[in-house]
Amino acid sequence: MSLDHYSIADLKNLSDHIPSIRGWPERVLADTYEDFIDRLYIDVERIIIKIEENPELRKNDSEDRLTIEIVNSLSHMGYDANHDTKIGGHTDISVRKNNFLWIGEAKKYSGYAYIFKGFLQLFTRYSNSTHKDGALIIYVYKENTLEIIEKWQIYLRRVCHQVFKQNLEVEELNIRKEICFDSIHTHIGSGLKYRIKHIPVLLYFNPQDN
Repeated sequence: MSLDHYSIADLKNLSDHIPSIRGWPERVLADTYEDFIDRLYIDVERIIIKIEENPELRKNDSEDRLTIEIVNSLSHMGYDANHDTKIGGHTDISVRKNNFLWIGEAKKYSGYAYIFKGFLQLFTRYSNSTHKDGALIIYVYKENTLEIIEKWQIYLRRVCHQVFKQNLEVEELNIRKEICFDSIHTHIGSGLKYRIKHIPVLLYFNPQDN
């Protein structure tokens, strides 16, 4: 049977059973910003889960090495994904589709001040009035990621109130919801709502069997 005889539903069902093309119809046919973002985050989660499978091999990976792996994986999925693109600065991850643009900033966890630097880059440098969503991806090599993220949210609430005079709105994330959260901010330039997803990548590795 040729492709001419397949419906969109048939192609979607087929892609669900072939890991290398899973989600392909949704990526290609996403014609609204919401559809684009929803599918993108599903795919980002899939990539992160694969990265987390071998933390023992990633102890010496730099931020750029880890981030380029995410970018390359998105590219292989068919996204127009790039690293170090000039958009108000040099972005870690940028993904485009038609007029849609999503930006991710990645940081290794080494304290909350350093993560906040990444937040400021994303919120005040790279984002503009056309963006509704961005992500802060946090590579965590320490134990108890949940506690780190909970304390990061507390830190972010306090500093956002001090620096931007904004009370932080927080929502539960629809992916990796046990250890992630959304923060919603009023964009300083546009006055519109801007959503940031805070997504840790768990890379702690300290086996006790030896």
